[in-house]
Amino acid sequence: MKDKVLIVEDELIVARDIRKTLERNGFKVIGTARTAEKALALVEEFNPSLALVDIFLKGDLTGIDLARHLNEKEIPFIYISANSNQHVLEAAQATSPYGFVVKPFREKDLLVTIDIARYRHENKIKMSDSVSAGQSNRKQQPYELATGQQKISASNGVNIVGRSAPMLHVFNLIQQVSPFDTSVLILGESGTGKECVANSIVQLSSRKNKAYIKINCAAIPRELIEAELFGSEKGAFTGANERRVGKFEIAAGGTILLDEIGEIPLDMQAKLLRVLQEKEIQRIGGSSPIKTDVRILASTSRALEKEVAEGRFRLDLYYRLLVFPITLPPLRERVGDIPLLLDHFIKYYADKTGRKLNGISSDTMQKLEQYNWPGNVRELQHLVERNVLLNKNEWIDQNVLANSDPTQIKANQSKPSLKTLEEVEREHILAVLNQCNFRIAGIGGAAEILGLPATTLHSKIKKLGIKKNFE
Repeated sequence: MKDKVLIVEDELIVARDIRKTLERNGFKVIGTARTAEKALALVEEFNPSLALVDIFLKGDLTGIDLARHLNEKEIPFIYISANSNQHVLEAAQATSPYGFVVKPFREKDLLVTIDIARYRHENKIKMSDSVSAGQSNRKQQPYELATGQQKISASNGVNIVGRSAPMLHVFNLIQQVSPFDTSVLILGESGTGKECVANSIVQLSSRKNKAYIKINCAAIPRELIEAELFGSEKGAFTGANERRVGKFEIAAGGTILLDEIGEIPLDMQAKLLRVLQEKEIQRIGGSSPIKTDVRILASTSRALEKEVAEGRFRLDLYYRLLVFPITLPPLRERVGDIPLLLDHFIKYYADKTGRKLNGISSDTMQKLEQYNWPGNVRELQHLVERNVLLNKNEWIDQNVLANSDPTQIKANQSKPSLKTLEEVEREHILAVLNQCNFRIAGIGGAAEILGLPATTLHSKIKKLGIKKNFE
């Protein structure tokens, strides 16, 4: 990317300050525009290599309208705005910007975002051939899909089962971003496999033999999360009888996964933003910052645009994490992968338990493909595990599945559900709790069946308003 920059900003003072910053750091500013119409004329005349675009401009067109034209011309662009409206954020995100700078911003914020945009643009060009090569390799080694009651097998380079178009796109993104140290935001409903994606990124990275620390942000009490992440000095607070090394120091040279990052309180979000920007941390009670070399992966099942709009998540942190997002599809949108997943889980649990199973009957397969799967792949995994243990035949049939599945597989899903995801999640958790006689921890407890830490399940029970004495 050549450093010819177009500034599209309707506030003259802001545009002037940006121009001075860019020129001071060796960029060539080919012009400034207060309207999208003027910007389009400058694009035609000078063909910039990067555009800095405010969302709301003078005139009839917005920066989002301009972004669509920039995409057509394959000109990378960065949004500059302070708008936190959910619909505006979603519309802006849909144009696939190369970065986002939140007003007011520091000079370093702008320069770092431009560096990231350069990386993303160059990486996109470099990876185009390798993506095609990956697709070619898949044609040479196709997935084998057998009919009737025979087994289905699959393979891929990132140890995640799937052959649907949405999952092949996910595989390409994983392969594209893994070799680099950029942060990755993994999005998707609960149970879609976000941790599996994070694990795959680590295994395909140059840090695979270094420390890999996973942190469930929802399971750490609010008052302890800073010490957990950044550590504390002796005497920093009551009970701090010795120096404590935080997870970021432990993971030096490696990777940290911040699972459910949407649960981090606002004051900690500001400190996490500093880690991303400055590459340094500071222990509680410490007098000087500590440089850190840690790659950050983050995941969440929350809609962060909504969290930003409602003031629960920082806009600048949101866009700092959104450098490279990977969105996992829910299982209901990748129904074609269900046979592959079933075969994978049946093999795994049959080997683990020593049970002999030949597969699943065709009518049962049809039932499973018609089910809505509110718990996604995790729900399917636990259903198979239970049935491998309970089934006394060589084939899993629909009676066994229906009798053991607390949510009941439904043959007719033609009518759209009117329930929210939160309502579905609450019903599913409550059904599992009822099956376990409200026992959360231990073997066969609700936490194990749901694939959640017991502390996380406690938090969800409280959040969803499930009334019961679980102590």
